[in-house]
Amino acid sequence: MKLTEHLAELRSRLRTVFLFFVIALIVIVMIPANPAYQLQHLGDYVNLEFLNNTVIAAFLHQVRDYVLPANWQLIASNGIGEGMEIYFVAGILLATVVSMPVVAYETYKFIDPALKEEERKLIYPFVISTSLLFAVGLIFGYFAISKFLILALAPFFQATSTSFLIDSGAFYYVIFLIVGATGASFTAPVFIYALIRLRVLDPDVFSRNRVVVWFLVWLVTGLFLTPDGGPLLDLVIFIPVVSLVEGAVFLGRRSVPRKAKPVTPKCSHCGSDLPSGRLFCPKCGLGVA
Repeated sequence: MKLTEHLAELRSRLRTVFLFFVIALIVIVMIPANPAYQLQHLGDYVNLEFLNNTVIAAFLHQVRDYVLPANWQLIASNGIGEGMEIYFVAGILLATVVSMPVVAYETYKFIDPALKEEERKLIYPFVISTSLLFAVGLIFGYFAISKFLILALAPFFQATSTSFLIDSGAFYYVIFLIVGATGASFTAPVFIYALIRLRVLDPDVFSRNRVVVWFLVWLVTGLFLTPDGGPLLDLVIFIPVVSLVEGAVFLGRRSVPRKAKPVTPKCSHCGSDLPSGRLFCPKCGLGVA
């Protein structure tokens, strides 16, 4: 295929992902958390009161009740539109989660023409493992890291006699960032394994530079996944992510057959190594023909 044809295919697959994402977002924004209740109150769609009974509203209430301590209060300090902004950002996050299998499938199908027949068998394990690890990362980020972050910050509020009045946008966006970034980081080992399996990456590169790889993982997780959580929280996310990376490298190395080492010819008289193309042994001087 020509470059323009590859670009056309890429545009087509991106369009598919975008359309699926938009449809998922519309459904998530509109779908009620309690369908039976909503059927009895269809008039709520006229005055927008149905927003109190959507999946997004239930999700936001769950986040607030689980992560936020009982004596903390959320306020809208950034204007009257902050509530609507939070609602749609939450919808985008949920739609992204739903769209992940489609993203993984379209990504793999885009590179499918360049793969061998045995490599094409990776597509379903790739899609399934990416989706599962993304879900596991979301769960871990929500139930472990986000809760740990609030517990780590609470003593500083008490030490400075600061009231527990938290901007709702700042609160939800930090939680969304942590949860989404943790889910994305948990999928990185799948791509590492796939690149090793496709022989794009050499697993020995990770072995020779393990300290550098670990430092980069620590840097990324500390900067983007654990804002203001301290070194202990950095360690909480660093250990599972680096363990997944090491597991992906280990499995990738075992899945790729090792290259046979070249056999050096030996002199039949003295047993010493023979340079390529030599008719006489450089050590004993006898002919090797």
